[in-house]
Amino acid sequence: MTILAPTAAPRAGRRIRTALSVIPLLLLAGSVAAAAVVAYRSTGRFWGDLAVYRTAAIAAASGDGRLYDATHQGADGIVLGFTYPPFAALALQPLAYLGAATGIGIWSAATVLALAAVVRASLRAAGTGTGPGAVLLGTVALLPVFPVAGHLQVGQVGLFLMLLVLLDLTGDPAGRWRGWGVGIAAGIKLTPLIFVVYLLCLRRWRAAGMATVAFGATVGLGFAWRPADSIRFWGGGLFDTARVTADPRTVLNQSLHGALARLGDTAEVTVVWLLLAVLVGVAGLVVAVRCVRAGDEFLGVLACATTGLLVSPAAWHHHWVWCVPALVLLAVRGRRAGDRVAVAAAALLWAALVASAAWTLIGLRDTDLHFRGLELLHTNLYVLVGLLALGWLALRPGGGRADHDDLERWAR
Repeated sequence: MTILAPTAAPRAGRRIRTALSVIPLLLLAGSVAAAAVVAYRSTGRFWGDLAVYRTAAIAAASGDGRLYDATHQGADGIVLGFTYPPFAALALQPLAYLGAATGIGIWSAATVLALAAVVRASLRAAGTGTGPGAVLLGTVALLPVFPVAGHLQVGQVGLFLMLLVLLDLTGDPAGRWRGWGVGIAAGIKLTPLIFVVYLLCLRRWRAAGMATVAFGATVGLGFAWRPADSIRFWGGGLFDTARVTADPRTVLNQSLHGALARLGDTAEVTVVWLLLAVLVGVAGLVVAVRCVRAGDEFLGVLACATTGLLVSPAAWHHHWVWCVPALVLLAVRGRRAGDRVAVAAAALLWAALVASAAWTLIGLRDTDLHFRGLELLHTNLYVLVGLLALGWLALRPGGGRADHDDLERWAR
């Protein structure tokens, strides 16, 4: 006993300090949740996506409800339907047994904790300390950026999926279960499938296979649970973009598709968008592969995520929560290297992302579909930042330059 006591005491002390260190984060999550509930009960507005998730969960739980016929009409009059695979409705089933306000509170608190987990995973991937103080500071600093604030305001699922992908792809490249997070995330929302292509480009066959198997398992579970809805979704329902957005020109659609529609002031840009999306998709994946070959796995993941956002038919403002790990990486490496330009770039990007919340005023003025002159720069901000980021990585010494030999090796 006298030998073990001195060792046990420091361990117990460390556990207590660790437990106490998470209290501020829990208080932050609780405060945001309480504010969300108060805002919802006071206005009856917002949290539209979460309302759709809950509507779909209730329809599925009822047994005879058709998942893709259930819709939610918000206070603004907009009618939204469920657009994710049946497996997503299965994962969202707990919402069917919660009241709207309770669900908003729990979801908001969980979102803040997921944001903190993303900050911690990003700090680790950037090669710096992951102490509770740094995580709390990063979480508080990133809450106001519009992709995160907008994510909270609509009650989206993207932060949880991003966390799955980050934990999966920034760990040990030879890990036995690498790829499972990508597969599960894609089973809930299809956009993470681009990371399967990314793994194939890197010739990480095992990880790509694991992701494919995990994704296939989610599809199989969906068919076993809701066969008719699964046939409807996988039989063509996933291509019904009208259920996602009636007009791609809306400023909150920060994809190449949306940018082209705004530039031409027309929704009829499908052919041009498809050609450009293929070019950007290939170039972006080459850049991502080059980053990994240069020894920068984290940058490779971020380049792939940016590519996916750009080429998607619709990339809403809250889909750009990938700015969180990007800002963490830029700030950490700039500070570590004493690079004032990088630190200033991180601060400027943070300020621009916070200021982009002004897009909500455009919708309130009913001028969301027609833009001229300098407005086109402002309303395509995320697309421009994404393209500039990929362009910088493509020219980065030892990082992203894709020469002819690299393209040939990638194509093989």
